[in-house]
Amino acid sequence: MRRAKWLLLLVVFAMVVAACSSDSDDTTTTAAGDTTTTAAGDTGDTTTTAADASNTTTTAAGSDADMVDVTGTEFTLLGLPVGDEGKAMEGFLNAYNAEKGTNITFTGSDDMESQLRIRVEGGDPPEMAALAQPGSICPYAEQGALTSVEDMGIDIAQLEDTFGKFWVDLGLCADGLHDGIPWFPNFKSIVFDHEPTFVEQGYAIPETWEDMMALSQQMVDDGFTPWCFGFESGGATGWAGTDWLEDIIARQSGGDVYAQWFKHEIPFNDPAVIAAFDKFGELIFSEGFVLGGAENIAGVSVTDSPGPLFNDPPGCLMLKQGSFARNWMVDLTGYTPEKAAELKVFPFPTIDGNAGAMGGGDTLIVFNGTPENAQLVKDWISPDWQCTLASFDGGGVSPYGGHGVEGVERLPANRFTDLNCLNTEENQFIAQAVWDAMAANGFVFDASDLMPPAVGQGTFWTGMVDFTRGVSSQEVADAIESSWP
Repeated sequence: MRRAKWLLLLVVFAMVVAACSSDSDDTTTTAAGDTTTTAAGDTGDTTTTAADASNTTTTAAGSDADMVDVTGTEFTLLGLPVGDEGKAMEGFLNAYNAEKGTNITFTGSDDMESQLRIRVEGGDPPEMAALAQPGSICPYAEQGALTSVEDMGIDIAQLEDTFGKFWVDLGLCADGLHDGIPWFPNFKSIVFDHEPTFVEQGYAIPETWEDMMALSQQMVDDGFTPWCFGFESGGATGWAGTDWLEDIIARQSGGDVYAQWFKHEIPFNDPAVIAAFDKFGELIFSEGFVLGGAENIAGVSVTDSPGPLFNDPPGCLMLKQGSFARNWMVDLTGYTPEKAAELKVFPFPTIDGNAGAMGGGDTLIVFNGTPENAQLVKDWISPDWQCTLASFDGGGVSPYGGHGVEGVERLPANRFTDLNCLNTEENQFIAQAVWDAMAANGFVFDASDLMPPAVGQGTFWTGMVDFTRGVSSQEVADAIESSWP
């Protein structure tokens, strides 16, 4: 019932966003994932399912007749994932290498963005890289370092239809060309919950912020700690806090203000942003709501933050994190597949009646636009290779997650990928939610990833830490605003 109710809510959200869109096309998305699109002026309707779309002769990746032989292509792809997530990426590339006769390796680093900037500034850019922060794309384009999507022969209109215009336009730079290619997303507007305790205590899934605050207080009254938190992530400490603020702003102030904020059309210390900080403070500073207290949040590793959910009894009952958090759980003390199955998810609640679909993802950028590299990109964004990205064997069910790595499973960004490529009901469910939002152009990207690196990967992160340690919302926002380049 929970899942059915959430799916219905997400479908309704997608339909509302689509109805409010200024686009002349009318797109309806069903719970089954089918889409019916009627363009203004068309004489008939066109219905496309995920399964059908993968069989079309021409996509954003181009037609079969345009394919370039990539045999012998060799380079190292730079990206963020490390650990098991990095191994899953290696598994994807190994599968591609085996089929195509290429030799593409992967290097992941928590400090990849800094390393990439150093290489580009030093005149030694990689062939291509996968960025988690699209705000970094255009500075490279302005240096003349990138090959545009248009120059690689990728159809922009079809790319927008496949991945949503919002994500595609994140790579639209001052010269009017697109320099980023969506690759795989994550979904951050979710909360993990300890289902057995929810059932045992009769806790209802909160649908509004007020519901969530009341539930949290009830948990405290019942002798439980509601929330786990963790912001520590080495040089990226604080990023998990930005996700909270972003989800709050998107709901409390709406999408227009959200866009004005990350574009700096309103200052970082705008009253809407201050109000979001204060809303977040209502939760973390409430007595007993946070395991260890708010002042200790920055000292708990992000990847360790789900750990108390596996304790017996659980140390907390809820954790807000992205869909990728499952990737961390297998290495935690107390983890078993059975205990992991006890964790369910529910959507981050509405605020003042406003829902949202916020996430992030990896976007490919190409420094050396050879025909072979362009073909690699076209392959990797196609439904078939997006399927391989999600599952070890490219469509079947593997014993673990993506590429045989336990606990790791990628969400395909191509919304025409077969859902059967994903091995769990939860990830199929999340992927469909993301795709529905994409189809309605309602998939909002993580704002910190869209801001200048000095802010989005700098003062915004540190500001969230300062806030948990008692610095006022006004002081934090003023400091971040003063750092905007």
